[in-house]
Amino acid sequence: MKMNFKLKALAVAAIMAASAPAFAAIDGGVTGNGELLLNVRYYGGDSATTGGDDISGLFDLGFHLNDMLAANGQTGFSKTWDLATGAYGASWNQLLNFVGANKGQIEFNVIALDDTDRNLTGGSRYLMTGNVDSWPSQGNTNVKTMNVMEQYLDANNSRGTHATAANGASTATPTDAPNTFFGAINGFGQGDNWLAKTTVDTTQVLGTEQNFWFLTTSSTSNLAQATKTPFGVDLNHDGVIGAGEFTKVTLSQDGVLSITSPVPEADTWAMLLAGLGMLGAMVRRRAGA
Repeated sequence: MKMNFKLKALAVAAIMAASAPAFAAIDGGVTGNGELLLNVRYYGGDSATTGGDDISGLFDLGFHLNDMLAANGQTGFSKTWDLATGAYGASWNQLLNFVGANKGQIEFNVIALDDTDRNLTGGSRYLMTGNVDSWPSQGNTNVKTMNVMEQYLDANNSRGTHATAANGASTATPTDAPNTFFGAINGFGQGDNWLAKTTVDTTQVLGTEQNFWFLTTSSTSNLAQATKTPFGVDLNHDGVIGAGEFTKVTLSQDGVLSITSPVPEADTWAMLLAGLGMLGAMVRRRAGA
């Protein structure tokens, strides 16, 4: 009887363990290929890091850095997320209820981390929004120190729905646990320019179309310039991603996040088709000669 009771207890324990929700840690990219992460924040007071009138949110988008790199240069690439539904809904609605009529002051950015070995060339890779057509001077040393973002991700792993959903969300205020609020990590103002380590404001208000940039360490020298690669499609084939050719990232006030690459204009398609038609005619003439 005792043996049967023990076997039953073990069976029940096994069933409970199998049915328990798995811990869905945010993949921050410590071992490479981190997930895209949406950060939103609202500063209601005079300070960006103190007070009960500030709030931030972290949304794990579940789309990995290498997937975005593979999509770079593709015309018509598009991904959307609805933050008002599913595992995101509670955090998004909490954020909206907190800010009330000030929804237009919510700001956002999208980032992805890969910090496999910050002391090697290309060992630190960061994808981020940046609303500029040309990224200014940016040293390797600043790119390397962006790895402090991992503290922010680790601190939020067990908050909100991150612990129970494959792609979850959470909110935080400056008075919550250390490093959970997007704006106060180790005393730095993080939201505007990623711990003051980037030379571009990566965070913009809802509705703004931001460009996507990919920053990597160019060498082992801290003083050397980082490699700054724009995301987009070279529509006019001049070897440069310029205005109208960037992949755009935007978050609407309704909570719809979209990432969209450009497509050729109608006149560009017309010229392409005309060129193909002329090429076909030449081939037919040669075949009939």
